[in-house]
Amino acid sequence: MIHNFLFHRVNPSRERLWDPMDVRLFDRCIRHIGNNYSIVLFEDIALTDELFSIKHKYATIMFDDGYKDNIQYALPILEQHGVKASFYVVTDCINRNTPTWTYLLDYSFINTNIKVIELDFGFLPKNLRSGKFLSSKEGLAFVYRLKPLLKTLSHDQRQVVLEKVRETFSDVELPKLMMDWNDLRSIRQSGHYIGSHTKTHAMLGSIEDTTVIKEELERSACDINLNLGYFPISISYPVGSYNATTKLLSQECGYKIGLAVKQSPFDPMKCDLFEVPRIELYNESWFKTRLRISNVLERFKSSIGYR
Repeated sequence: MIHNFLFHRVNPSRERLWDPMDVRLFDRCIRHIGNNYSIVLFEDIALTDELFSIKHKYATIMFDDGYKDNIQYALPILEQHGVKASFYVVTDCINRNTPTWTYLLDYSFINTNIKVIELDFGFLPKNLRSGKFLSSKEGLAFVYRLKPLLKTLSHDQRQVVLEKVRETFSDVELPKLMMDWNDLRSIRQSGHYIGSHTKTHAMLGSIEDTTVIKEELERSACDINLNLGYFPISISYPVGSYNATTKLLSQECGYKIGLAVKQSPFDPMKCDLFEVPRIELYNESWFKTRLRISNVLERFKSSIGYR
């Protein structure tokens, strides 16, 4: 069993949106994981016999998206503890220095001065087809209802809504939060791995057009190859969205590993290398974080039928 631990942002500043993991909590996580597991790069062992070794309790440290605070706050802690990690980046976000759509959606709703939005699309429920906001708190409440629904829509439907949000809230200046290629070159030279998280953070499992899926997979790999000098062997599926078509096209494009979420350890005797589970950690209490690291929390949820 390999415990693959997934992080996103690490930052001492608190946010109302998707709160980054506090730096002190991240340090505690790395120390605890290092004391209980042999930490390796998944890419180093995934294609070797070592993957099936019963001699070691393996763990990996992984980051999705490519936020700048990964190099500002997470990297010094990794280096202090002698830990190597894998970073999966959205190449359009790196090229343009714009966060993923999942971040920008929330950010736009609470930072706009525009108080009304019309989303008159038949595929949305009536209570989400229009919104009026007297405060950023009301805007955030609306987007917290909208965002989970967007993740269930088809790719085309979601893109229509996102484009309408961008068009309506055109007064919002996009934040500059992402790493650049120089940052990623530095990380790679320090012995960490850079893999793909697609071109635009598209939810691959919701896309029917295979040419669009291939564009997401191929363009991100080509950008990494162009800037870092190698074709990445791993693809991290955005928002954990994938299906049989996603897996097949990932293989056809040249990837060797596909990373999901699933909140469980990876058993190489049972799991497919194109749906490797990862355990996502959040900015929570140390008690709850330890339950996630040990997988006790998920085992308990499974035992009572919680979904």
